Amino acid sequence: MFPKVKAALVSGIVLTTMFTGHSLYAQEQTLEETKAFEEAVRKYLLNNPEVIIQSLTRYQELQAQREEEQKQLSIVSSLEELHNSPDSPVLGNPEGDVVLVEFFDYRCPYCHKASTIIKALIDEDPNLKVVMKEFPILSPESTIAARAALAAGKQGKYAEYHFALMDNPQDLSQTRLRALAEDLGMDLDQFTADMKSREIGEAILKTRQLAQRIGANGTPAFVVGTRSVSPGTSYEVFKQIIADIRNNKQS
Repeated sequence: MFPKVKAALVSGIVLTTMFTGHSLYAQEQTLEETKAFEEAVRKYLLNNPEVIIQSLTRYQELQAQREEEQKQLSIVSSLEELHNSPDSPVLGNPEGDVVLVEFFDYRCPYCHKASTIIKALIDEDPNLKVVMKEFPILSPESTIAARAALAAGKQGKYAEYHFALMDNPQDLSQTRLRALAEDLGMDLDQFTADMKSREIGEAILKTRQLAQRIGANGTPAFVVGTRSVSPGTSYEVFKQIIADIRNNKQS
């Protein structure tokens, strides 16, 4: 926020707060009394600048709280699409008792690190359902790679294809994407046709719209159960969150 805009905003917040208790009285004040009161407020703020900082800090805290509450409401209202969309590949146990949703981009370095964590969680937790949301936002190559992965899913090879791309993200050329499909024994004509299909394009678009709706503005973005989880969350914290969800279901 630009300094002048911020200053105006803060002044407005402070003045509004200070005037709130005097609104009815102010209607009966003379012009001179009103000016005198405004001058007193101005002098007070000049002599106590920390009040402005405190007001701004409190305002920012309230804004962040409102945004988090709105995000939580959006997640809950979008839970069916998050957990059970037929357009999104599922790893782990499709009938798992806890659902972890990841929005990711193959060009995202943080997604590559998170991929190791997700794979470990799947390998060690037989009751975890992981829903993969292809969310290519970083480059045109991201979109092509997302289309290729979803096309691999049409032939039952999504998991292998996905983790192969995450293990070596430097090369997302179409030559490599096709070679990987060939290595996995896919029908290359079908793979190419599916990559270009309207169905896959619409699936990616739906994911973009869902991400916008729940406030997932970057990658990776995680939702575990009904809870938004920080992109930098460690393996141990993920395990604790999953355990907490199971304990809450049992209580």
